[in-house]
Amino acid sequence: MSLRIRRYEPGDRDAADAVIEAALRHANAYFEDAPALVDGDRIAEYVESGGEFLVGLLDGELVATAAFRPPKGVAADLVTVTEHTAEVKRMHVHPDHHRRGFGQAMYDELEARAADAGHARLALSTSARQEPAHAFYRQNGYEQTARTSVEIDGGDLGILVFEKSLSTRRS
Repeated sequence: MSLRIRRYEPGDRDAADAVIEAALRHANAYFEDAPALVDGDRIAEYVESGGEFLVGLLDGELVATAAFRPPKGVAADLVTVTEHTAEVKRMHVHPDHHRRGFGQAMYDELEARAADAGHARLALSTSARQEPAHAFYRQNGYEQTARTSVEIDGGDLGILVFEKSLSTRRS
C-alpha cells in the first residue's frame, strides 16, 4: 500500500479535521476551543494565498495532512518574514498510521512544492509537548530559533519556533 498525495478539496474537511484532532490528542497537544486549531476556508487560507494544503490517502482513506502558507500568528511574530518565507502548518498523520514513513513523504512533497513556488525559507511553530515533532523537524534540517508561551486552558503552553533555509534541503 502506498500513500497517494494530492491537494486538499473542500469535501476532505471532515476527514482532515479528524486526522488533525486524532494526531494532536495522541501527542497530548489538543485543546478544546483553541482558536489556532480552527481553519476557515482552507482553499483561500492556504492555496489561494500562495500556499498549499495536501492530504495523504491510503486506499482512499485520508490519513495525513500537510500545508504551508504565508506566515502569520506566532511564527510571523518571531521570524524575519520576507516574500520568500512560508509557514509550515498542519503536519499530521493519524496515530493508526505512525511509523510508516507517511509523515516524511508528506513533508518531502510539501517542501518540494514550497521550493517550486519560490520560497527560500520555511518556518513553523509547534508546542513544546510534541517532542517527536521536534526531532522530525531537526532531522529535516530545521533549527529552533525561538521559544514563547501562550495561555490556554488556564495554563501556559510552551511554543517552539523552528526555521530552515531551503538551500539546506535533504537529498
